[in-house]
Amino acid sequence: LHILLAEDNVVNQKVAQQILGRLGYAADLAANGLEAVTALERQPYDLILMDVQMPEMDGLQATAAIRRTLPAERQPTIIAM
Repeated sequence: LHILLAEDNVVNQKVAQQILGRLGYAADLAANGLEAVTALERQPYDLILMDVQMPEMDGLQATAAIRRTLPAERQPTIIAM
């Protein structure tokens, strides 16, 4: 499972990574919505844990951009946090 964690707060990043690690998963990090959209251009993800309030591009804008630009077969599951 390829997971992207889109979260701007460093403490929340560490907490989420520890929880995921305990469950046997690892996640790539994006510090804002723009980085999340850019990360999806580089590689596919199965799941995005998306913070809603972030600088540059918030989670709702990033989700809309992902839904608009990626083909249906590459659409990840996005969970708002």
